[in-house]
Order: sequence, then C-alpha cells, then structure tokens
Amino acid sequence: MKFKSPAAVFGLLFSFLLVAFSMAEIDATKLLKGDFSTSSAPEKTENAVELKEQLQVWKAEAKAALAKLTEIDPKTDLPEGVSPADLSTRIRYLDSIMLSIGRHDGVVESMKNAEEELSAAEAHAKDWEGFDTPPPYSVLMLDQLVNSRAAQQDKIASRKSSLDIFRSTLGALLTEGKEASEATSAAIAVLDKADETSKPAAQWRVDTARLKQRSLFIRASALKYNIAALEKLEKASTIELGLLDRKIETAKRNFVFDEKDLEQIKKASADRQKELRKDSAGIAKRLTKAISERDKISGAVEKMKAADNTDPTALEMIELQLESANTSVDTLQLMLEAFEFYGQLESFLPDAYELRYTLMTSKDPAERKDALENLEALNKRLIAGEVVARNELDSVNADLNSKETRAAALPADDPKLSLLNNQRNTLREKRDLIQRAYTSVTSQRQVLARWVAEFEASDNPRWYKPIVNGVSRAWEAVKRAWNVPVSSYTQITNEGGYEVKNVRYVSLGTVVIAVLLFIVAYFVAARISCKIQKIFVERHYIGENQARTMRNWLMLVVALLLALATMSWLSIPLTVFAFLAGALAIGVGFGTQTIIKNFISGIILLFERKIRVGDIVEVDGTTGVVSEINTRSSIVRGFNGIENLIPNSLLLENRVVNWTLNSRFLRRELELGVAYGTPPQKVITILQEAAERHGLVLKDPAPFAVFKHFGDNSLDFTLYYWIELNDKTNGLVVASDLRIMIEKRLEESSIGVPYPQRDIHIGSREPVQIEVVRQKAKPLEEDAEIKKSPDLP
Repeated sequence: MKFKSPAAVFGLLFSFLLVAFSMAEIDATKLLKGDFSTSSAPEKTENAVELKEQLQVWKAEAKAALAKLTEIDPKTDLPEGVSPADLSTRIRYLDSIMLSIGRHDGVVESMKNAEEELSAAEAHAKDWEGFDTPPPYSVLMLDQLVNSRAAQQDKIASRKSSLDIFRSTLGALLTEGKEASEATSAAIAVLDKADETSKPAAQWRVDTARLKQRSLFIRASALKYNIAALEKLEKASTIELGLLDRKIETAKRNFVFDEKDLEQIKKASADRQKELRKDSAGIAKRLTKAISERDKISGAVEKMKAADNTDPTALEMIELQLESANTSVDTLQLMLEAFEFYGQLESFLPDAYELRYTLMTSKDPAERKDALENLEALNKRLIAGEVVARNELDSVNADLNSKETRAAALPADDPKLSLLNNQRNTLREKRDLIQRAYTSVTSQRQVLARWVAEFEASDNPRWYKPIVNGVSRAWEAVKRAWNVPVSSYTQITNEGGYEVKNVRYVSLGTVVIAVLLFIVAYFVAARISCKIQKIFVERHYIGENQARTMRNWLMLVVALLLALATMSWLSIPLTVFAFLAGALAIGVGFGTQTIIKNFISGIILLFERKIRVGDIVEVDGTTGVVSEINTRSSIVRGFNGIENLIPNSLLLENRVVNWTLNSRFLRRELELGVAYGTPPQKVITILQEAAERHGLVLKDPAPFAVFKHFGDNSLDFTLYYWIELNDKTNGLVVASDLRIMIEKRLEESSIGVPYPQRDIHIGSREPVQIEVVRQKAKPLEEDAEIKKSPDLP
C-alpha cells in the first residue's frame, strides 16, 4: 500500500483511531450501544441529559472524522481491500450522523413545546366555566366556534395519519437497526480472525458498520421523540376539541342572529372587496407591463429568425426569454381572474348570510323553503368553483414540476438557469394564489353545507337528533375497531436502486373483508359444483358416489385457491403467516403426521384409481362396498349395513382385496358329498344342470363340476359357477337356490348324502365285561340314578 504524503497517513490513522475510540464508547452502556427496542417511547428524563451530551460528542467526532477523510486520496491512501465506494459510504454515514443530530435537537425542542401545549390545554379546559359576556350570544361567535371545531377535527385526523406513518417508519427503522447490530457483530467476528494483512480492511468495515448502527440509533431516537410529541399534541387537540364542544353547546342554548350581525357581515365583506380591487388593480398594471415586454421580445425573435446569420445559441436564449414572458403573462391573467373570483365569493357571503337570516327568523314555510333552495344553489356553485380551482392547481403543479426538471439538468453557471428560475418563481406565485382560492372556496362550501344540514335537521322531530348522534358515535367506534391492526409484516421495495423496508399493518377490517370474500366465493363455488355434480349424475357420466367424492376433492382445491387469491387481492403476503407456521411447525408436526399421511394417501387413491367408489373390497378384516373416498379416510359399507371408516393409509399399506378392480364377474364354489356307490358322472350332471337352470348364474364362462376327491365318508364334488356382482345379485341367495335345486334332484335320483361314520376300536388285552343292573322304579320326586360299570368311561 502506497501513501501520497505523511499528512495523509496521519489523517487516515487519526480517523481510524477517532472512529474506533468513539465506537468503543458505544459499547460502554446500553444507551450507547443503540438499544433498538420495539418501544416507541423516547428515553427517560434521567437519560435525556446524558443522551444530549453524547450526541454533541458524536457530532464533534463526526465533524472531525469528515475533515480528515476529505484529505484522503481514494486512489492511494486507502487500506488494501477498501474501495473508493467504501470511503463514500463512510462519508455518507458521517454526514447522516451530523444531520440526524441536528434534527434530533429540533425534535427534542418540539417535544418540550408539545408538553407545554398539552399542559395549557388541560389547564384551559379545567378552568373554563363559561363565557365572559352574558347571553344571548352572537351567531358570529357560534360560527367561529364551529369553524374552530372543524379545524381542530382536521388537525386531529392529520396528526393521527402522521402517527400511523411515523410508527410504521419506526418499525422499519428498528428492524434495520437490529440487522445493523447483527452486521456489526459479524464484522467484529471477521476482524478477530483477520491476519495482519487483512486487518486494516476488516477494521474499516467494523467502524463503518458501527457508524451505520449509530446513525440508525439517532434517527430512531429522534423518531421516538417525534411520535411522543405528536401523541401529546393529539391529546391536546382532543382536549381542545372537547372544550370547543362545551362552548358550542353553551352558545347554542341562547344565541341570536339580528340585523346588527348582518350589517357587520356586510361591512366586513365590503372592506375585503375593497382590498381585493386594490390588489387586482396592481395585478392589472403588472399584466400590462408584462404584455408590453412580451410583445417586445416576440418582435426580437421574429427579426432574429428572419436574419440569415442568426446564432443558434442566441436564438435559443431569446426564445427562452419569450417563453418566460408568456408564462408571466398567463400567470398574471390567471391571478387577475382569481381576484375576480375572490370578489364573487365575497359577494356570495352576504347573500348567504341573508338567506340564513331568513331561515332563522322567518315564520313563513314557503319563504323558508325558497331561502333553503337558494342556499343549496349557492352551495352547488361553490362546488363547481372548487372543482375548477383544484384542476387549475393540478395544472400549475404539473407545469412547475416540468420547469423543476429542466432546471435540475442545468449547471449553476448556465445562463438559461436564471430564466427558468424566473418562470419557476412566477409559477409558484400562481400556485400560491390558486391554493389560496381553493382553500377559500372549500371553506365557504363546507360552511354552507353545514348550514343546509342544520336547517334540514331542524325540521325533523326532536328525537331525531339523539338517534343520529348515537348512530354517528357507533359508526365512529366501528371505524376505530375496523382499523385496529392485528398483524404486521415488512415489505421490501426498490426505490432508486435502494432497498426500502416498510412495515405494513393488516387491520381487523382487512381480515373481515378477506373472510367475507372467501365465504361468499366458496359458497358460490359450492353451489356451482352441486349443479355440475347433479348434471353429470343425471346424464350418467359418473356415479353418485364417485361424483360426491370428486366434488369434495375439488372444493378442497377451490378453497386453497380462493385463500391465496383473497390474500393476493388484499395485498396480504404469505409472510404474514410465517411466524404462525414456524411456531406451529414443530409442535403440530408430530401430531399431524398421521393426518398428512392419510391426506397424501387419499390423493394417491384418487389419481391411481386402484380403489374406486362402488368397488367391493376386503381390507383389515372388513369386507364391503366403498361408498366414499374423503381427504382423511374412506367409508366401506359392509354387507351387514355397518359403515366402517378406513384410514386412507391402510388402503395403501395393507393387503387389500378388490373384488371389482377390473371386472365385476366373480367365481363362486359349492361343495357336495354323496354316499359311496353313487355314480360320479350322474352327480356331475345334476350339479351342472342345476347351475345352468339358475337365471343369475352366468352362461359364459359356463358352470362346471368336478369330482374333487374321495372323502372319509363320502365322494366329494365341487361346482364352480360365475355370477355378476351388482345390485340385483346376492351371492348368498344364489348359493342357497342352487343347494335347494341340487337337493331336490338328489332326492329324485335316490342319491343320499351320508352322515359322518366312525369305527371305534377299544384297545384291551382281555375281554371287556359288561354288566346290566336293573333297579326298581323310585318315586317321581326322587331323582333317577343310573349306575355305571366302573370299567366303562
């Protein structure tokens, strides 16, 4: 490694030592380690002073390290293995630390201001006992209180929205901070194993990782303070809103709208119109001057284009001047129109108050109705003006963005930049005026809409208002419960080449919508599948049992697809359930292995089709007809009518006899023994004739009988015959019929069926003496007793 100068060497070593020393301080206490906890509360009061002092130390260290690093030549003065990009990363983290500390100080100050505002709101709400002036109160004061309440409600909604965003950002920042801590530990582990050659580069990466960790810690701390300040401000606004509600209720009990108030409104409106005419006259003068200047530049452009030896650069500059002049003229014309619009608004206001005065004081229903209709007409005109103002605002913002883009592409010394800056300033002035007009017309529209609603509500019965208020409060409670977060996940997006992690929340409402969508879609799919099943069965495409089984499996697949589609449509990633899956995998894995085995076995049975619904099988000592093949088990209905649940795995792992796998024809046997001396061929003829005469015995294959063997007591024959297994054929009944037919033929042919015969031989060397003893009869009540010879068994 080569160094350009001793100063560079000293600067590099100094920056190493400075960062290493400051990083050692980070490990000193829990605070300085960067405790990336999930709490959104800022540090405690006893740690606030310590944190402030430490931040100042960090700021000084970062400033000194930046000064030294800027003197380093990235081509020659970096350790081996450290690239110029690594140097830029180090400088970026140091810049981030300095900026973050500055923001942190400002946020801490805002926290103090928020605490003061909350204390003041609490004190004001506690001390207020009524207005200083006696009733009746002016309707103008009531309007002011109502407008203040609307503004306070908007402020609360805005702060709640900001809190949601800040909490989401804090979650992502804490996650990134934990990852940075892990990366620092990994870099330290690499440093401990590094040799002398690679140690400087490893130390560099450790210091950079610690700087990143420090920067994230400062940003997270500032964000915690910001969240705490917003929470206090939201609480203060809520207290102020409650106080305003009390004031409005007090003022509504006794207020008046008289001619004096109406005159005051007209006078104020006339004064504002006078100021508007004065401002409009100034804009008109500027417009006249701008038009004159534009015409002068336009004439110069025409002369330059007509000349033969025109400089392209000069022509481009004067055309840009003409464009700037046109922008100024257009802007001033629009501003003049805006002031005219303001004048119209001011003329609307007294008219609206006069209509309101009529509604509040008139006793004539027709006159009140006309006044309300005229007030609604004014409100509609304001709605149209609001739409026009919003469109104009969008248009000027688009033009301003275009100019900003062009200016960003020009260097600071380009002469075109000053002309573009003039256009940007003009457009900003135009935007501010349109924004002012848009805000004004929106405010007036909201006021008129509130008046219309109040007058319409006043015509309803007294019981109407409490019901409306109760429904409104209930609806607000439902909305709050609807937005309660039940889960969160980290979403990684790519913005400008950088990975940005955002914490997203899944609300209770989203889950309810997902469940409802799933239930409705599943219900519709179930109804459709039932219709399809019915059609297939009625047209004999498939049996009832097979159709039911296939429908069960199909609905299982539909449920899985609907679950995935519902989550995808609602932007709920599968990673939401990663924690649940990980937590349940080990505990439930062993408990569900049998269920999963049977489930997979059911899938194999369904696709392999070695066992189907309607087959007659013999498995695990059970014989019967397969009536259903479900996800976990199959149902085998025995011939005795008992239904047996057979796990699907047994149908694959055990020996299974399927009587109807490839054919429903079954061969049965009937055995018969006749007495010795009977002609065998005659017996065979009788057996075959009996089988051929039976209507349920198949003719192909033909039945046949055989002389099986010589038995102990009889000549043994066997009749073989085939039957078809179906709903009309019962093998037991067929065998019984054949036996009856055969017994009848044997009787007609005088062929007997012998009883078992045994010859008993008693082994004895001497003759057995047999003695018969006769006894007199005993009375009936006594038991008869037979004496046996002691030699008999």
